[in-house]
Amino acid sequence: MGARVTGADGKVVGTVELVFNDDVDGTPAWARVRSGKAGRFVPLRGSRVTPDGLAVPFDSQKIISGPEIAADRHMSAAQAEQLSRYYGLIVPAQGGPDSDTAAGTDKAGSDKAGSDKAGSDKAGGDKAGRTGTDMAAGTRTDTAAGTGSGMGGPADTDWLIRSEERVDLGKEMRESGRVRLHKYVDVEPVEQAVHVYHEEYEIERTPITPADHVSSEIGEGQQEIILHEEQVFMRKEAVPVERVRLVTRRVAEDRTVRDEIRKERIELEDQDAGIRAGAQRPS
Repeated sequence: MGARVTGADGKVVGTVELVFNDDVDGTPAWARVRSGKAGRFVPLRGSRVTPDGLAVPFDSQKIISGPEIAADRHMSAAQAEQLSRYYGLIVPAQGGPDSDTAAGTDKAGSDKAGSDKAGSDKAGGDKAGRTGTDMAAGTRTDTAAGTGSGMGGPADTDWLIRSEERVDLGKEMRESGRVRLHKYVDVEPVEQAVHVYHEEYEIERTPITPADHVSSEIGEGQQEIILHEEQVFMRKEAVPVERVRLVTRRVAEDRTVRDEIRKERIELEDQDAGIRAGAQRPS
């Protein structure tokens, strides 16, 4: 369990989740491989254990494109047959009722020949014996001809399995980059006009008349006044003006992926000139 599975093309398919044994002999027959979120089955026939895990004789794409089988503890016979057909482990049978009929005809001919031979011996006549022999030979000849006409035989079990790669597209989320917000402190000059006031002195002279009744003695004297002015001072405080943060949004786009797939092709080659080709059967 947990072994890494590598296909015949050298690509890693996934890891082994479960192993299913054969119901007849109990030997390991199938392995369920976890590939991404999906589970696929691969036959263990022809596989080998390597230092890297398990190597199977099938391409990774063929394994990934395999049928989805819902089997957790036991695999039914129908499921095993479906997988075997997909991987080409089951060769389509070409026999059937016609083959059984041919075989039955051959047996009937032999039995009939035996009956004719027994009848000829009992009668003691060479003519009857020859008749029975000819009938048996004719029956076997017709049966052999019927078998050779393509109704099923050993030669019909030799098949070439043609396979091709299929494309299965999947998506996964990956990290594409990082964006960071950083706050800096910039210093810039500021200038603002302010109205201010200041005091200035003036000499004010007013004549004195006899009606003012002001008396004074001659001597020195002085007067002092205080002048004022407004001074400008600056006080600074931090005031929030804006909130900034990073958010993500999903943007849909169409993206084209390109690759190459392999397809097997079957052609006839090195055909003898004296052999005539028969009609092809529809697939």
